[in-house]
Parts: sequence; C-alpha cells; structure tokens
Amino acid sequence: MSPPVHNHEEIEELLARERVNLMAQYALIPAERRAEAPAAGGWSAVQVVEHVARVETGVAKMLQKGAAMPLTATAEEIAAAQITPRKIAIVRDRRTKVEAPERTLPTGAVAPESAISALLQSREALLAAFYETADKVLGGIMFVHPFVGPLTLRAWVELVAHHDARHAAQLTDLGL
Repeated sequence: MSPPVHNHEEIEELLARERVNLMAQYALIPAERRAEAPAAGGWSAVQVVEHVARVETGVAKMLQKGAAMPLTATAEEIAAAQITPRKIAIVRDRRTKVEAPERTLPTGAVAPESAISALLQSREALLAAFYETADKVLGGIMFVHPFVGPLTLRAWVELVAHHDARHAAQLTDLGL
C-alpha cells in the first residue's frame, strides 16, 4: 500500500508509477480481447481504460474550477479532507465494491486502438491543470468524493494514482 504523499514531485512520481502499471496490464491483454466484457459481467479492458480517462479528465476540470473558487474552508474542514491510508485503501482495494458515478461510466466511445491515446490525453490535461493550480488552492479547495468524502484538490490528484492501481488490478484479472 502506498502511503499518502504531499508534494508535487512525489505526487507526479506516484501518478507515473501507477500509470505505467495500468498501461502494462492493458498491454498484456491480447488486442483481439480488449473489447470483450468478461463472461460474468463487468467492463472490458477498453471500458476500464475509458473510465479511468473520464475520471482523470473530471479531476483536471475540478482543478480548473477550484482555481476560481474562494478559499472559505476552515482549518478543521481542510484537515478532514486530507488523503489518509484509510481513504487510499477504499480506492485501491477491489474487494470494496463500488458503483462508479454515471458521469464516469464508460460510454463505449473509445475504440481499442485509441484507448492508450485517451489515457495519454487525460494525463496531459491533469498534469497541466495540476501545475497551473496554485498551492493554496490545491490545499484549500475541497470537493466531495462519492466514496471517501471531502478531499482537497491535492488529495484528488493523488487519488487518481490510487484509482489507476485499482483498475490495473482489474485489468490483471481480465488478462487471466
């Protein structure tokens, strides 16, 4: 389990490490099987990748939106909105079943041959927004995560990496 990280460089390293793993797991699935949903239901490898890209794009948009918001949270609210090992575990542990919000569900719009491109584009947008967002905004603006509660924008960016890890494990299961 990865412990929480706190600065830009550590977050970027975590994002890179988990994305490499996600892409490696996707690559292990034969190309002709990437669009196949598992027999027991669930998402195909392409749908997993589309979902991950949609989540990441949403977080990039939150960063942009947060930059225009007033810093009104109290110190107690900010403290409660930090990333913690428990929050990380909720996202990473696939034994914890969750239903993705509708806005992040795969639409089927991503073709198998362009799935990795979608990931590269969403990562580029996230990193650009992350580095353009002032530190006081990253640590002072919060949005509520549907499963772990309020998170600062910095925590949201870190959580993207843990989300990648969750879905890398899902891709590993699909590749069996």
